[in-house]
Amino acid sequence: MRRLCNVLLAGMAYSLLTLSVHASDLKVEAWLIWGANDGRETVKFEPAGQDLADKLHRMFKWQNYYEITNKTASIPIYQSRDLRMSAQCTIRVKNLGSSRVEVSCIGKGKQVHKGDYTLEPPKWLVLGGNGTNNTAWFIGLRAVDKNTAPPVVARGN
Repeated sequence: MRRLCNVLLAGMAYSLLTLSVHASDLKVEAWLIWGANDGRETVKFEPAGQDLADKLHRMFKWQNYYEITNKTASIPIYQSRDLRMSAQCTIRVKNLGSSRVEVSCIGKGKQVHKGDYTLEPPKWLVLGGNGTNNTAWFIGLRAVDKNTAPPVVARGN
């Protein structure tokens, strides 16, 4: 009987440990967005999701925002994931715990940005920079939870 109790207690401890490890995982979605004044008829990309596009319209001057790619990742506590957003852009996201992340943006093989942020679903963190021909690029990053709309599957990627 004592042996059975020890086995049951060990099983419960393992289950609790497993649950706490998985609870520390952070699921994120990242979108590479192109801001331009070019109309839909001249662009091969789809418009960005409405909630992210609305946020960008409130902050920036471009008439249109187009989705280039979107990625999702589950990041265990104290680990990093690289998300390749395009041939020239990769973001490295490290889960610091308590909804905190360290984000490094790498463009053309060089780090162009690094910072620590809090991701509170469903709020977007937006990073960006100048593009060519009066355009801009943006990375929209947010934590995904059960209340966040599921990420859209990337088209053609």
